[in-house]
Amino acid sequence: MRLICLSFLFLLFSSTLLSAAEVNREQCASTINMYCTLCHTTERICKGLAINDSDAWETILKKMSENDEDIDAGVRTVVHSCLTSLPSVTTIVCTH
Repeated sequence: MRLICLSFLFLLFSSTLLSAAEVNREQCASTINMYCTLCHTTERICKGLAINDSDAWETILKKMSENDEDIDAGVRTVVHSCLTSLPSVTTIVCTH
């Protein structure tokens, strides 16, 4: 049983890392524009980049998904990866 749990955790962790590695600039731009800017300005998101860490973004995205059923786990994973691991995310979000 313990081996099964450890295997599951390993697969979950590995898929999360893979998801983060797979996001690219175009995917981030289109996803952020499609989901985030419907309710928030890019200025607000840009300010968040300066103050939020990975855990904070995770909490924010979970709350946003509770407000909008179109923001599912897949969208949250992509947006989280974009906001926390893509080095050029500020050039996508911070347009001013």
